[in-house]
Amino acid sequence: MFLLYLIAKIISILLMLVLDAMLIRAILSWFDRGEGGFLSALMGILTMITEPVIMPVRFLLSRFPAVNSLPIDISFLVTFLLLSFLRTVLPVV
Repeated sequence: MFLLYLIAKIISILLMLVLDAMLIRAILSWFDRGEGGFLSALMGILTMITEPVIMPVRFLLSRFPAVNSLPIDISFLVTFLLLSFLRTVLPVV
């Protein structure tokens, strides 16, 4: 029983870290990062952390013509919502 609790807690913490990284990445995308600056390096790190999570959702959404015709990439938002939902329903006491 303790092992299941420990695994659920670790997954919950990892999900929280990815969600925080996604949120920071979204906020930083509004600012000019410049070349070779601190924000550029931070954005590179955040992209390396979050993009492997977003890519499968982007691939699945690309199969729908209605989503492909949208002027924005909604895979980021869908991934964020899915991870938030998963963290909410994760049975952590």
